[in-house]
Amino acid sequence: MDFLNGDLDRIFTALYELGHIDPMLIKDWKPVIQKSQNNWTEVRESIHVLNKLKSISEIRDFLNDLPQDHIEAIVIEVARELVDAQDAKAGSHTVH
Repeated sequence: MDFLNGDLDRIFTALYELGHIDPMLIKDWKPVIQKSQNNWTEVRESIHVLNKLKSISEIRDFLNDLPQDHIEAIVIEVARELVDAQDAKAGSHTVH
């Protein structure tokens, strides 16, 4: 699994500003996860690019060019990594 190594807060902010967070809150993630697993090579390439971007404007511009299924996979990955980071701060452990 490839991880987002960039600034998760910036990536989350860009996703939020572009309106990609709220729709995912009411969506069934199971089919989204399945589709992203089937297309993981392409999603992984997007993650690698995101890891190199520094500013929110660069991240927004990049996200604007991605297919919706890649964006949804990135939203889930950001959520997962933010939860893991929060768990680590709290001293707990999440099993995946």
